[in-house]
Amino acid sequence: MIKALILVAVLALAMFIGPVVTNNPGYIKLVLAGYVIEMTALGFVIVLIAGLVVLWLLVKLLKRLLRLQHVSFNFFRSRRERKARLAFAKGLRAYTRRQWPQAASQMQLALQDGDFNHEKRFLAAYAAFYAGDADKASRLIAELAEDDPDRQYLEADILLHQGNAAQAARLLDTLLQQQPVDPALAELYLRALQQAGQWQQLLAAAGRAANGHWFDKASWQQQRFAIYPQAIHYLATEAGFDQQQDYWQALPAKERKSAAAALGLAWAEAAAGQTDAAEKRLVAALSLADIAPAWPHLRQIPLGHSVLRLRKQIQHWLRDHPTNGYLYAVLAYLSEQEGEPQQAKQAWQKARQYQPGLG
Repeated sequence: MIKALILVAVLALAMFIGPVVTNNPGYIKLVLAGYVIEMTALGFVIVLIAGLVVLWLLVKLLKRLLRLQHVSFNFFRSRRERKARLAFAKGLRAYTRRQWPQAASQMQLALQDGDFNHEKRFLAAYAAFYAGDADKASRLIAELAEDDPDRQYLEADILLHQGNAAQAARLLDTLLQQQPVDPALAELYLRALQQAGQWQQLLAAAGRAANGHWFDKASWQQQRFAIYPQAIHYLATEAGFDQQQDYWQALPAKERKSAAAALGLAWAEAAAGQTDAAEKRLVAALSLADIAPAWPHLRQIPLGHSVLRLRKQIQHWLRDHPTNGYLYAVLAYLSEQEGEPQQAKQAWQKARQYQPGLG
């Protein structure tokens, strides 16, 4: 409607002004460096407009040929872009230093111009939330598309940080019904179930992840060790773990036979006083490649004096891999189980020598 009104107004002006300009075209005379240029005012306007169009086309052509599409010759726009880039750089530095109020403020300024606005908004929302401004974070998230995986991740992760793990799990469960599955959302879903203490649901989700190939092979191997030991341990602590339960039998056979699952079963057996059976299971299931991901859980298994076979296995690996810090850490743990503090201390020294920060 507005465009139609503007068009009518332009036509009306043309009807009234056109005859006047035609009958009284005006006169312009330019003297420049000895040259005299004479033309009507209307002709001058036409030449000026044509010249501006040609100049604009030349600038567009040069920017494309010289690959300067992102360079602006507008002074004010260039200045805004420079300020936005500077704010983005300051915001990133503040973000990495966990200076959340400053990061949120700078990211907000960076959104005023320039590229990467999606990423800026993502980081600004996180920074605002960590700075304690949940309302601002929500407003920034609301500006992202509803089906944007980054928005979905943000909403669920903020729920986790707020302690609403069960709500985050429900939200993510709905999102993961869609195909293909986003691995980042899938990992967050498994973490939400863990934080919510929903261990049976976690095992069911592990089955879905394995069958649906939510993760690549290497990532899924890491996820196994994050899921099975704790889930089995807590289920055994709460009501006794039974391998005949539906939530366990529903898992693929490969998952039930994995080293991560064996670690959880051994933990449950050791906690029930079956330390000899737990040790046999560990020796049979664990390979050298499993020691590093298994270590955070292995060190919590109360084996007591049932460590002889496992100790021999670790010492055998150490002959071929004398600089593996995790093997020395397991050796220290086994010495502690047998009540040998001096040997444990020496093994810990070796462990930290080859794997600094290991605890």
